[in-house]
Amino acid sequence: MLPRLSAALLALCVGGLHAVACAQTAAPRTAPASNCLDAREVAEMRQSDPRTLAIATTGKAYFQIALQRDCPGLDADPHSTLWGREGWICGGGREFVRGAGQDCPITSAAAIDVAEYARQSRLADQNGPRTLAPVQVRGNQRPGQRGFRGTTSYCFAPRYMRSWSEDPRGVIVEVSPVHSGGNRYYRVELTESCPMLDRASSISFVSGMDMGIICGNVGDTLVVEKETLTPYVSADNPMLSRPGRTSSGATAARCGVAAVYPKP
Repeated sequence: MLPRLSAALLALCVGGLHAVACAQTAAPRTAPASNCLDAREVAEMRQSDPRTLAIATTGKAYFQIALQRDCPGLDADPHSTLWGREGWICGGGREFVRGAGQDCPITSAAAIDVAEYARQSRLADQNGPRTLAPVQVRGNQRPGQRGFRGTTSYCFAPRYMRSWSEDPRGVIVEVSPVHSGGNRYYRVELTESCPMLDRASSISFVSGMDMGIICGNVGDTLVVEKETLTPYVSADNPMLSRPGRTSSGATAARCGVAAVYPKP
């Protein structure tokens, strides 16, 4: 599957009155406010539109940064950097993103949840090309199909699924963390209610783009399979016939996938 963008997309440089070396370490820091992002902990940056950045930190916290003007291409530049007093990005002025040959003033910063970060990551991949790390999916691309992009921020590969359980918003799937960017669980939200889930013997997923990964793209589907009873009939002695051997595999329902994101 297509993993997340490389953590190197955003260099962890910070600045105040003077630039601070990226490799510099410091004592534990306390954020000035709950909406403040520590630029030293950035792990990934995505750009859903020319004025909006979504940031994931090494501590699994997520932020949205608004820019004063259009600054396209920031997450495609491996040398993009965040600048703020003492390394904090709070949206309070004198903060900016430097990358793609431009300095872009920051107007606000806000904490977001993992679901919103996944949504913005999906938009970022839909809105423009970018360089992705190697993937472990093999499949035939349809003639004329536009290249697919996705990351473990909002996609998982069903072939690595270990178990599943029903959830009020859809299902929770357990996957191999080794093949899922370190994530063990994903929440899969559905486009509609799927009442057959409570009687399912198993589930499977179908990728709408035939790429073997589920991201909430058009055509991604959860398939519910139910148990069926098939009569057992003895060929030698019909009197030994009985109505109760259990098998599975019959499709009970197909439910559209609306969104996918790691479960905290």
